[in-house]
Amino acid sequence: MLTAILRTLIPALWGSFIAWLIGVVPLLSPLESQLAGLADVALPIITAVIIGAWYAFWRWLEPRLPDWLTRAVLGSAKTPSYDGKNEA
Repeated sequence: MLTAILRTLIPALWGSFIAWLIGVVPLLSPLESQLAGLADVALPIITAVIIGAWYAFWRWLEPRLPDWLTRAVLGSAKTPSYDGKNEA
């Protein structure tokens, strides 16, 4: 269970950090007034897309990575396992 939580939380933190970095890029300063009105709607969507892209990219790359790097970007080098049968 801890592995699943780590592999959800850590990529979400990385994706949120990257979204924040994009927001503080000086290149976007001239557009700040135009983007301010969209922030309430667009920021959560953009953040979710970045988190999803981060996770998908590293999951694709994971078989080629050393364990230490997998732990750093995904939270754990193990894939989650769940005991018991999945029943609806």
